Amino acid sequence: MEFRVLGPIDVREQGRDVTPSAPKQRQVLALLMAQANHRVSVPALLSEVWDGEPPRTATTALQTYIGAIRKALAAATGTSARDIAEHRLVTDGNGYVLRLADDEWDRPRFERLVLEARGLLERRETHSATEVLGRALAMWRGTPFCNVRHGSRLTTQARVLNEAHLAACEVRIDALLLCRRFQEAVGEAVALVGDHPYHENLHAQLMRALYASGRRAAALEVYQSLRRRMTDDLGIPPSPSTTTLHHVMLQDRPDQRYLAAVGAGALS
Repeated sequence: MEFRVLGPIDVREQGRDVTPSAPKQRQVLALLMAQANHRVSVPALLSEVWDGEPPRTATTALQTYIGAIRKALAAATGTSARDIAEHRLVTDGNGYVLRLADDEWDRPRFERLVLEARGLLERRETHSATEVLGRALAMWRGTPFCNVRHGSRLTTQARVLNEAHLAACEVRIDALLLCRRFQEAVGEAVALVGDHPYHENLHAQLMRALYASGRRAAALEVYQSLRRRMTDDLGIPPSPSTTTLHHVMLQDRPDQRYLAAVGAGALS
């Protein structure tokens, strides 16, 4: 089976979608998938599904949802609900554990690829790192858990995954800059800056990519837009590192151009 959380939750058996359609079953399964191989307590599940105010019948209803999920997984795999209860979706004290092997769900595969890419970058194998990061990011299909109603726990889990995705995107842009693939870096950074208007590092990466592409005026305008937005909305200026990058680009010294394009940290 394949379990996917890097976007809408999705459960597949030999390519066939077997994700539960009932909203509360899907929500229970989503939280179990988000914390696969770890026990999710009954109180946590009850709080998630009923927004912290479970009715008196909630525990019985939860048992019904778990039973229905087990039956659905059993039907999809041609096994029994008992087998699923013993080996896949198991009862563990006052909670449940969804047991998944690393090759059965997308999150650990994504994390392994990002770790591999970081190692390649440390060894200055920038082209290979860029390719590996591309494969990792291609696994994303949208916003995590967007087809499930969120309680507080799924909201937190979605935030964690989104932060991991953003961090991987930043590493890939750094890798593209080091490979001198500046136009690609511009395209990827522009899309991210629009979604993260106060994220200084993304703006700095876009500035570098534009500057290296020969678009110095556009790079300087990115800084000015960021400065106005931060000053007007947050009451704070950009950080010293971003301001220093802006000053280097204003000076436009030939001996500083590549350093400004890739960032001092990327070469250290």
